Order: sequence, then structure tokens, then C-alpha cells
Amino acid sequence: MQALCIDIDNVIGQTDQVMRQVIRDYTGGRVCLEYAHIKKFNYQDCRDAKRRRITKKDWARVHDLFSEPRYLWLIQPFDGVQGHLQRLSKRYELHLATSRLPKARRTTVEWLENHSIPLHDLHFLRSGQKHVSLGKFFAAVEDHYEQAVLFAGAGTPCYLIKHPWNMGCAPVDDVHWVKDWAALADQLLP
Repeated sequence: MQALCIDIDNVIGQTDQVMRQVIRDYTGGRVCLEYAHIKKFNYQDCRDAKRRRITKKDWARVHDLFSEPRYLWLIQPFDGVQGHLQRLSKRYELHLATSRLPKARRTTVEWLENHSIPLHDLHFLRSGQKHVSLGKFFAAVEDHYEQAVLFAGAGTPCYLIKHPWNMGCAPVDDVHWVKDWAALADQLLP
């Protein structure tokens, strides 16, 4: 059976709105990013309506806070994702890969079980290392353009779920944008 590598954050789960909440909480409301403001993958490179942003140092603390159960449990799966994953699991081995911090492991496992995510292998990896650490897949599903390009360069076609931070990026062979899970399933299932 062929295998798919699927990111969790902003692919299976609607993580961005929670991450923006963590940033608001961490900054005491000083930085209020909206979805449309996230034009780059790295939150420290994005500015809110008042041109405020977090620093790279702030990002380390925000990422750590995000990894706490109180925030991770706020994430909701994308509508219908479980059904699409169930259909895909009949044809592919599912490998979920994330660059979440190790302290998020237990809650991530519980979250996946609680939201009825079908049978899968789960991998915690450093950012930008999925294509190297896990080898070649039939395809990968991402929201991070740079990781998608790395997958494609390593011989694994990659599908990007469309978000403001990956739109307008240069076309690359074997990197394909899809609107949502329905469009992705149409691409991956005959």
C-alpha cells in the first residue's frame, strides 16, 4: 500500500485561529492578527492592521504556549476531514507529520483520537525535515510552501491546502494547490 504524508496544523486542524489567539494572549492584545494578515508562514514576519508584530524571540514563547493542552484542545478539525481521511485510508497508509514541540505529543495523540482521525502513524519532526526524515511518499499534503517545495525536490508530489501564506508563491513542478479536502480527495482518489 502506498503512503501519504499529511501535516496536522492548518491541514487537518484549523490551527491558525488558535495560534493567533495565543499571540493575542501573549501580547496582552497588543498584536491582533487576522487570518488575512498571515501572508507568510512565520508569524513573526506578519503584521496586524496597526503594523504590529511579534519578534522571533516572542515566537519561541508563543510556540511553547501553543503547545500547552489548554490551547491545543481549542483547535477544531476542518469540516469533513475525518470522512476524507477515512476514504484515503482505504487506499493509502496515512502518516501524520508535525513540527509541534515534543511537549505537545500527549495532547496531540489524544486530540487525534478524540476527533476520530483514522488509523495513522504519527511523526514529530523538526520544521523543514519531513522530506528527509520520512523518505519518499506517494504524495504529501501541506500548508507550508517551503516544505512542499522540499518534498517535490525529493521526488514526492505535494498538495498545498490554500491559505494566505502560501498563495502567490512561485509555481514549482509537483507542487499543487487545492482549495479544500474535497478537491484534494478528488486528486488522490480515482
